[in-house]
Amino acid sequence: MTEPATPTLAPRGTSVPLLDVTGVTKTFHVARGASGRHRLRALDGVDLRLERGETLGLVGESGCGKSTLARVLLMLERPDQGHVRFEGTDPFALRGKELLRWRRRVQMVFQDPFASLNARLCAEDIIGEPWRTHRDLVPAKERGRRVAELLEMVGLRASDARRYPQEFSGGQRQRLGIARALALRPDVIVCDEPVSALDLSVQAQVLNLLTDLQARLGVSYVFISHDLSVVRHVADRVSVMYLGKIVETGPTAQVFDRPRHPYTAALMSAAPVLDVSGARRERILLQGEVPSPLDPPSGCRFRTRCWKAQDVCAQEAPPLEPSPGEPAHAAACHFPLQEAATR
Repeated sequence: MTEPATPTLAPRGTSVPLLDVTGVTKTFHVARGASGRHRLRALDGVDLRLERGETLGLVGESGCGKSTLARVLLMLERPDQGHVRFEGTDPFALRGKELLRWRRRVQMVFQDPFASLNARLCAEDIIGEPWRTHRDLVPAKERGRRVAELLEMVGLRASDARRYPQEFSGGQRQRLGIARALALRPDVIVCDEPVSALDLSVQAQVLNLLTDLQARLGVSYVFISHDLSVVRHVADRVSVMYLGKIVETGPTAQVFDRPRHPYTAALMSAAPVLDVSGARRERILLQGEVPSPLDPPSGCRFRTRCWKAQDVCAQEAPPLEPSPGEPAHAAACHFPLQEAATR
């Protein structure tokens, strides 16, 4: 009996999306809660698309499934259903050397710039550690030079190579984490709240660095954040999550300026905005708490907090449908908001 052939990665530069996620579902078994249930569906039919050189912002309240989705993209979790395609190839079907090659193409920048670094390793060892596994990427005699290049690329000095994480400031540590992510020359970097632990002035520096690196290297970002102003600054497109589902997605300007889903409109109204004109902006106050993911509402999961909910919302889950005249802007709502008003 012959074994099936090992899938191979699609060549770079093909016309298919860099990353294409379709109908991904992920369920966890947890201790039985008050609802009597012990299955938590963290992701429920998630669709996502990422092009080369693009930044996709991923926003939503805590517990909506953003980090679980990131773990699936990094192959740290296997989806129960659905497909993940990397330039047309299913990375979960790869084995051996092909899988090792794929892993170098998707890297991560973590939220905590100190906890994500090994305090017992100097900067040179932290950046060079991935090369111990991917030995063919950078020859041993070239690694010192490559470390110096990466340090300078992220705004540090080559002489910082022998310093330890505790000798850097928070912003410098995050730059070091970015350099480590770049060491394997990835196509996609998942940024999980990469600036939330930094001071405002340092946040701007790190965000500008990520933008410059993208322009220089063509890397794509999946940018997870609670800070809507940050997402608006860096993202080309935005996907909004609520209780494991994508409820709205589209180009950043369209989603921020003309939200179609009531949940997105509520998020936008809660974001602080510097408005020197003194004009008052209506605040949308949602009623009630976020439902438990162990026992989500039937139909539309947002209906228990939505002012537009009607009977159909409890009976049928709304599909993610494009907006009239804006095919790239889609919302999952039976009664989407109109452009003229948000309430």
